[in-house]
Amino acid sequence: MRLTRPDGAELAVTITGEGPALLLVSGLGGTAAFWSKLVPALTPHFRVAVLDQRGVGASTRGTAPVTITTLAEDAAAVAAAMGGPIALCGHSTGAAIVLTMAAERMCEVSRLVLSAGWLKPDPYLHTLFATRLAILERAGYAAYEQMGRFLGYPAETLIAAGNFTPPDRMAEAREAEERQRWSERIGALLGFDGTGLPARVAVPTLVLGAADDLIVPHHHQRESARAIAGAAFAPLAEGGHFYPQTRQAEFLERLLPFLRE
Repeated sequence: MRLTRPDGAELAVTITGEGPALLLVSGLGGTAAFWSKLVPALTPHFRVAVLDQRGVGASTRGTAPVTITTLAEDAAAVAAAMGGPIALCGHSTGAAIVLTMAAERMCEVSRLVLSAGWLKPDPYLHTLFATRLAILERAGYAAYEQMGRFLGYPAETLIAAGNFTPPDRMAEAREAEERQRWSERIGALLGFDGTGLPARVAVPTLVLGAADDLIVPHHHQRESARAIAGAAFAPLAEGGHFYPQTRQAEFLERLLPFLRE
């Protein structure tokens, strides 16, 4: 379905399965496709919603500024369309989005999963994303996207896939569009300060992370788990930043029992 937001953005949303409501929110890339290999394992147990975030994939940009709050309000509109209490699972930037939704009571939340998240960018995150922005602006989107692969996936995953060919250079207009899209999304990430949110979370919470994550280092997940009263912490030993894809079985072993309690 498509949801129209007050500023004119249209969100592309897919809902599948039967059972309690579950909303999956992806990270900086913002696509529903991030979850495509996991959804079939979840739909026997849950009614699962995924979305392309505003300005990404099949969703239009609208006129509102792209901030974590705006993205959280968008996701809350999806939750409202599903009705009733809903479990939220967000990965990376998606973790900031669902944490905001739960803490600000944007929807009725049953359970909260924060995967590869953080509460506030530290010097590592600021420097890393400033460097990625410089690559985007000086070398172009193809170089930016290729560098993201090296940061996000374990070496063995890239080697097994033979995934070393950079994307083709884009037409100038499309290149400018991509640079604008990712610049404002990185700006939303770096502008997020969720240090005051954990004290306002009043639902069962699971915090996940991978020890070898080079994009959002593991100490951020340890900090989040300590800050949220009663939060469960179930880290993975490895898998890189995109461990829901590279370590799918281990991810589901932690996620499903928590959601089904």
